[in-house]
Amino acid sequence: MITISQLAKKASVTTRTLRYYDSIGLLTPSGTTKGGHRTYNEKEIFRLQQIQFLKKAGFSLKEIKTMLEGEADIAGHLEKQLRWIRSEQQVLKKMERDVVGLLHSYSMEGKLNWSLIIEMLQYQQAGQAEMKQLSQQMFGNHAEEIRAKLPNVNDDNEETKEWIRLLVEVQQMIDLPPESAKVQEIIREIWMKSTALFGDDELLQQQLWDVRKSPEKSLKLGWYPLDKNLLQFLDQAFAVYEQERGKEHDGMDSSV
Repeated sequence: MITISQLAKKASVTTRTLRYYDSIGLLTPSGTTKGGHRTYNEKEIFRLQQIQFLKKAGFSLKEIKTMLEGEADIAGHLEKQLRWIRSEQQVLKKMERDVVGLLHSYSMEGKLNWSLIIEMLQYQQAGQAEMKQLSQQMFGNHAEEIRAKLPNVNDDNEETKEWIRLLVEVQQMIDLPPESAKVQEIIREIWMKSTALFGDDELLQQQLWDVRKSPEKSLKLGWYPLDKNLLQFLDQAFAVYEQERGKEHDGMDSSV
């Protein structure tokens, strides 16, 4: 036999909680001391362990009481709780992606651009079917490939973080000449990563870039739209890069 204070310490609960369990008939002590303090035997200690486990699994005290007293369909209760947990997991996963998206947006812009965030949300609420249909119109057979490979601002993976790093670095260099070595080094890295994703299909990459240059088209596809000044700078820097690549290829051809 142990007293209420000893049980509270042993089970890491408060004496107030144990008194409440007693008041609702969930955990009734087996006796009292001469001083009037509740006492508990091994059976009641075990019952408290059951209560704590079921409470941790998300059951209400009312549900726990009926389950422990054999007045409930145990399997039915467990199945119902499992469905609820899985439903909550989906909700939490969606919340996680939303928070990741906000964090990435903040990283790129140095602030939370609420007007853009709300505009994106409105497009997303309009339906995924419309976005999918528009993507197929723009990219044809490549639509699914693009959807699967293109980094998403809501994804918490290293690939997405790497793309964001590159965009932030370009943003920090926006006052430099597009042909400067620092800018061209980053542009080359972006080109290499894009080629790694979509191969040497330059037509496809050009199609992607044509859409990416339009914040309106990006929004309609559910892509995070980039700042127009950044897009203009990237376009100029890529034009320089492609011109230099063309010279390299010409030089290689003439040396054969």
